[in-house]
Amino acid sequence: MASKRPFALPQAWTKALAGELGAIERRSLTRSIVTPESGPEAHVILGGKRYIHFTSNNYLGLSTDPRVIEAANAATQRYGAGASASRLLCGSTPLHEELEKRLAKLKGTQAALLFSSGYLANVGLISALLGPDDVLFSDSLNHASIIDGARLSRATTVVYRHCDLNDLEAQLKKAKAKRKLIYTESVFSMDGDIAPLPGLVDLATRYGALLVIDEAHATGILGRDGAGALSHFKIKQGPLVVMGTMSKALGSAGGFVAGDETLIQFLINRCRTFIFNTALPAGSVGAALAALDVIKTEPWRREKVLALAQRLRDGFLRLGYPETPSQTQIVPLVIGAADAAVEMEQHLKHTGILAKAIRPPTVPKGTSRIRFNLMATHEEKDVDTVLKALSKARGG
Repeated sequence: MASKRPFALPQAWTKALAGELGAIERRSLTRSIVTPESGPEAHVILGGKRYIHFTSNNYLGLSTDPRVIEAANAATQRYGAGASASRLLCGSTPLHEELEKRLAKLKGTQAALLFSSGYLANVGLISALLGPDDVLFSDSLNHASIIDGARLSRATTVVYRHCDLNDLEAQLKKAKAKRKLIYTESVFSMDGDIAPLPGLVDLATRYGALLVIDEAHATGILGRDGAGALSHFKIKQGPLVVMGTMSKALGSAGGFVAGDETLIQFLINRCRTFIFNTALPAGSVGAALAALDVIKTEPWRREKVLALAQRLRDGFLRLGYPETPSQTQIVPLVIGAADAAVEMEQHLKHTGILAKAIRPPTVPKGTSRIRFNLMATHEEKDVDTVLKALSKARGG
């Protein structure tokens, strides 16, 4: 008998998908959507209850800053709620061009190009630059968008051990391809550690490779005026391309690629995730422009968030937890098994703390964790509440 549900799946599909969902649940890997009733503040309302919020990428608290919201509203009033076209089909505004210039200046490059998300920037950049005759060297802990871009490019992908320059050099020595590309995050999203960028620049230079640095979690946090990890290491030249986002410390939405003018013109003509995608709404662009102003004039925000992260790391050690690799505002507490991480998430939630369990395939098997994302709008007492809850979990 045919199903009475509208647009129902065929029975074979329903059975297969239900079976897969059951297997996911048995491995404690089920995911669900979290829908707060308030914005990404340091404290958030979820299900009518107030929690200290450690799951947001709103690192500097700018997503809810009145100045950023006002800039978003002004841009929306002037240019509309949506771009309604790609950049190549009149979806652009003067604000888009201004933001690209500002981002290029921030990153120390000739030009920049906006994308509708960081995911699209990574996927589009890799698939536009590489083909079957090329080779991509990718850090083992790189983001899924980098992995997906590599697959689309059909290039040979060599995965090197996380931040291991010796392993990367050994792989570079073996490569016969004329075009070689090294891809790394500068601040890794799950461990909060910083890639050895000086060594990576040196290897790229010596082996004739292009180095692409994903600055999604470094922009706004590290370096002079929040310019990122390249600024943090005082790197001003090299065979480099920078990718980043506005959806984290800048509190807005969208991604970008910054590099030399030739690269940017090539992407305008060849990058499918730019050409065939509707442009960012002007409101998001206006918000990002305002956020750049705040980041430049209020360095206390990044100083505070990094200090709070250090307070949390120090507390972990006092409680007897293993030392974390984190050097930034992202602080993981590695639990191990997925079910144990979920249990810890529930314990924290019961004590008024929202911090999600991160499990495979997002992180390697056996490294499930609670990831704490610190924000400049947190206070020391918020960190201390976490440490008190963790102490209680250990029987303290």
